[in-house]
Amino acid sequence: MLSDTMLGNECPHCHTQLKIEVTRKMTFKEQAYFTVITACGGFQVLRHIMIRCTAKVGKPIKYSHCEVMQRWIAPDGKYVTFARLRQGWERVYYDAWLFDTSLELRRENPIYNRVYYGEMYPRMSIMPELKKRGFKGKFFGQRPLDFIQTILTDNKVETLLKTGQTALMQFFLDEPSRKVSDYWASIRICLRNGYKVRKAVEWCDYIDSLRSLGKDVRNAKYVCPSDLMQAHDKAADQLMKRMMRNGTSDNIPAIIEKEYKYMIAKRMFFGLVFSDGLIRIHVIKSVKDMIEEGKRMHHCVGNYYDKNNSLILSATINGKRIETVEVSLLSFKVIQSRGVCNTITDYHDRIINLVNDNMDIIRKRKESVA
Repeated sequence: MLSDTMLGNECPHCHTQLKIEVTRKMTFKEQAYFTVITACGGFQVLRHIMIRCTAKVGKPIKYSHCEVMQRWIAPDGKYVTFARLRQGWERVYYDAWLFDTSLELRRENPIYNRVYYGEMYPRMSIMPELKKRGFKGKFFGQRPLDFIQTILTDNKVETLLKTGQTALMQFFLDEPSRKVSDYWASIRICLRNGYKVRKAVEWCDYIDSLRSLGKDVRNAKYVCPSDLMQAHDKAADQLMKRMMRNGTSDNIPAIIEKEYKYMIAKRMFFGLVFSDGLIRIHVIKSVKDMIEEGKRMHHCVGNYYDKNNSLILSATINGKRIETVEVSLLSFKVIQSRGVCNTITDYHDRIINLVNDNMDIIRKRKESVA
């Protein structure tokens, strides 16, 4: 297929930038979803509508739409699913809905969670219980079902939402391997002192470093720094120096054990390389290389070798390190990507897009040993 994406084409009505694709196909099919959020009978209801578009050469475009699935969520967070039938039960058919079947109560199926909910209809009806939890219609990049369930069942996340600590809340939702309860004592100090965490990843890494250094993570002096990045870099540097002291030749068995554990945990990802012609992204394949990455880039990635649910990659141009990327192996999202001294480089968005474009490869590598 020959394709050429041309930007700068604008819809005259809504001013959305249109993507024009040039193709040799005689028939072009595409589908998309949007979600209507409403309340009914004491339940929060998510109604998922699928739109199909079919275009054939020499014929007008045909559109069809159908409500394919509903999630009914009770005030206690439990839910049921009403859905139409699909063609086949394999994963590749999760979009193949049969429009002429009826919406019926179905047994829960992992396929339902793969449906991309797309755009949200802006007019929402919210049940009283969600309003009490501080929900105002914003999902912070989360799937509606997951976010609503979490708000209804996790009082710590509810507290973060109500107190405006949304950066921390979104980070814990994006990165399930990090538990809000592990940081709750420090978060309470922040709330008590009116300290708002704006850089959640760096703050949590900073608290981890403090804990490793034996500092008091309930002391506002440490927990609420006026300059987070300066405090973060100082703690990371102290921790790195301690690691280097422990990594001498007198401690060879411990070094071998670390390398072995890292190899066992990440061996399925070794050899992964992504490139767009300029930027090359590869998996860091040893503890030694990760420590070296941290030293060269002057950030705390050197301490990440024991994070079993994270994959660390290095983005380079002509062999020069540009940014270090952390990917969650639970949510399969980019947690952070940082250049020298935790800066954001001119290539940041391009690096993030390159990793996201290849996220399915990372997911398949993980699922191959699951």
